[in-house]
Amino acid sequence: MSNKIEIKGMGKIKFEKLKDKNKNSKGIPIKNSKYLTTINYKQLYKLIDNNYIFSLLPKRSKIRIYETIPVNLVSQYRYDVFIKYYYVQAYITNSNFKFAKKVYLDHIKSFNNFIEPDGRKNNPNDFIKNFNNLIDSVKNEGIYKTIIPITKNGEIIDGAHRLSIALYLNLKIQFAIFDLLDVNYGKDFFINRGFNQEYARIIDKEIIKRVL
Repeated sequence: MSNKIEIKGMGKIKFEKLKDKNKNSKGIPIKNSKYLTTINYKQLYKLIDNNYIFSLLPKRSKIRIYETIPVNLVSQYRYDVFIKYYYVQAYITNSNFKFAKKVYLDHIKSFNNFIEPDGRKNNPNDFIKNFNNLIDSVKNEGIYKTIIPITKNGEIIDGAHRLSIALYLNLKIQFAIFDLLDVNYGKDFFINRGFNQEYARIIDKEIIKRVL
């Protein structure tokens, strides 16, 4: 089962049911996760910081919220999380930041050409400013004002920036599960859309091997 959907800034994106090794025996797609609470649809709106993504989520009266360590949400199908992690590391340590900024912007360009469907970011400066503010906010206040929506297979639907920050700072992260198809945003997705292959080699060597 798969289908292609036109997304602003990205073109036609293939949605499908992917297979990963992160399902557990209780039917929750993320291993070693803990049930926290159940919220309603109105409460969910306050925790999904993206109106476009919220509009995609199936409407239901009860949404179960879980908590896990961030590495459990990392996936081969979300290569962008590792790139964003590289930026977070450079920003917080103020080490090699100019280069990390180039890498980050190059992957955003290949991902959506600096256009987000919700309209809040539409140029490189918007992405940098928003990410920097988010890093500072999570460092100072934690990450519990929002949740990460994921598919039944455990792939994140939104929240790669937040996940990369939580991964670097080793903060537990909350998520909820929704019945949506997955998208393969693996390394080949970015390379095929123009992401610099030398940058990818750096990410593979310096980030992926260390994080995983």
